[in-house]
Amino acid sequence: MAGVSPATVSRVLNHRELVSPELAERVRSAIGRLEKRGARAGVAYRVGAAFPRRIAALEPEPVGGAFYGPVLMGVEEVLRSSGHDLSLFTYDPADMVSLMEQRSRLDGLVLLGADVPEELARRAAAEGLPVVVVDKQVRGADSVVLDNVGGAQEVTAHVLGAGYRSLVYVAETLEDRSFAARREGFERAVLAAGQTVQARSVEVGRGWQRAPELVTELEEEGRFPTAVVAGNDMTALHILSLAKARGLQVPAQLGVAGFDDIALAEQTEPPLTTVRVDKVEMGRLAARRLLDRIEFPSLLPVTVTMHVALVVRGSTLRPGHDEAR
Repeated sequence: MAGVSPATVSRVLNHRELVSPELAERVRSAIGRLEKRGARAGVAYRVGAAFPRRIAALEPEPVGGAFYGPVLMGVEEVLRSSGHDLSLFTYDPADMVSLMEQRSRLDGLVLLGADVPEELARRAAAEGLPVVVVDKQVRGADSVVLDNVGGAQEVTAHVLGAGYRSLVYVAETLEDRSFAARREGFERAVLAAGQTVQARSVEVGRGWQRAPELVTELEEEGRFPTAVVAGNDMTALHILSLAKARGLQVPAQLGVAGFDDIALAEQTEPPLTTVRVDKVEMGRLAARRLLDRIEFPSLLPVTVTMHVALVVRGSTLRPGHDEAR
């Protein structure tokens, strides 16, 4: 750990004058860290997992929702199997003080969500609280993120291969970095397809307030077949439900694709084409990195980018377009 020989350690322990003060301090620092780890052997770490209240309010499923619920399962799996304690709580992104008050009661913190304030993650790390951010890259903090650009580009390319030539990228808000990155992937696929494609981006707002207006607009335009590539599955499922209620034929008139592959994606009719994210593994990776960060505080932060996979289902499978498969 100190990067020296056993003989040098012996000289430091025996107070010999043959070791420089700088080298001696390095050895004593390593000894202190090892003693601290030894003292904690068999003692459970206290880890907190927190997600913004906005996510908690809008998600239809409890305890983290359709996306972060499985992530939390992965976090819990790793921590519980290692004998550590996990506490779950929500926080207001605009009120970092209340969350930082948890500092004295925690050995580490997992921050979930694209809403995580970067300042919060950096402040926690600066104050000595080991922290890992999930679903958002924060410079100066350990992060676990997705290949948002690549996944969106792949699903958009599939939609184009299914014969749709009028495309709309739909997200709640492009202020969300994940949704903005997915729009980039959408635009890359459209650009690669050439000038025969009509494409645009639309924000429908938190809670999908403008989604009914968008579906009405698509119906009145009548530019079929049209496809919606949504920033996440919840948005896609909302659009799909509204379209079916207005009598639009999916996928013949309107194709719909999402991102995340939540449990509801294959239960709808038709089942939703989407991009699969291993959400449980995201949680596992975050928990493992947090334990490493607790054990070795001097590690430089890393960003782990997970691959994603296209899942083709009925919502984009137009008859006569085998290439879509």
